[in-house]
Amino acid sequence: MEREPDTWQTRLPAELLAQVMWPVRLEAHHDDSVPASKWRGYDLHGLLCYYRHRFSQWDSSLDAEGEPMAVLLRDEHFEAWRCHTGQWLRRVQRIAGDGREDGVMSDSGFSLVEAQAIPRL
Repeated sequence: MEREPDTWQTRLPAELLAQVMWPVRLEAHHDDSVPASKWRGYDLHGLLCYYRHRFSQWDSSLDAEGEPMAVLLRDEHFEAWRCHTGQWLRRVQRIAGDGREDGVMSDSGFSLVEAQAIPRL
């Protein structure tokens, strides 16, 4: 999976930077066998203030000629920043492959959600 050197604010518009807590410590976890990656950021008090995950799910099979092929079933890119108000600013981008060559992309845009809507694991 991606091991891009992006930082926590890379995909956050500049006008929203002042609304969110800035992490002082980041950790990343990658599992190339899935493929999936997860990033977490913590504030000065050790509390989670940034969360991001990305994963892809593939179906491997053989085509009509017996050649191996992989088809994207879905891809998800979830990112969230804790606001000074305690709410979270969240954006979720998904691609539903379902065997189509191009897939169907959806983007939630930026929305304010409560803490329960943010994965912690």
